[in-house]
Amino acid sequence: MRCGPGRRRAVSEMLSAIILIAIVMVVFAAAVYPLYLRYQVASQSAASAVSRSALTAGVGISLTYWTATPVSGGTRVVLYLYSYGTSPFTPSEVVTYVAGKAYELGSGQFQLSVNGNAAGTIPPDSPAVLTYTVPYTGAWPSSFSVTLIGSGTAITLTPGG
Repeated sequence: MRCGPGRRRAVSEMLSAIILIAIVMVVFAAAVYPLYLRYQVASQSAASAVSRSALTAGVGISLTYWTATPVSGGTRVVLYLYSYGTSPFTPSEVVTYVAGKAYELGSGQFQLSVNGNAAGTIPPDSPAVLTYTVPYTGAWPSSFSVTLIGSGTAITLTPGG
């Protein structure tokens, strides 16, 4: 079977299109990658600053389990926490980030219990339960974040993230 000029031209055009696509991808990657690195550095430095403030304060809170249940007008969130730090932690604000929106709750808008009793402070080496309701009515995503603010620091917990 002989290749005619039309077939060679089609192959040539196809090859030049593939080369052009490769060039565009390389240029795009070269332009976007530095922006990606800058974003990574900024987000890591912010996260490490929050972690350093918690370590400096001697506060360590981990999330052991969580539930989110639809209720009238929102979602009831229950966070099961454990304090592994050397200092007590008194939350004054809870900020939940879900579906691109932040829900801020101040004192009196969340309930904290330690060993089954209502409390205002989580002592070191203790389990605690934090319960609150946010006015979010959609399907609760498996990935969200909660920032606990208090005792001169902020602790970010990322369930499922």
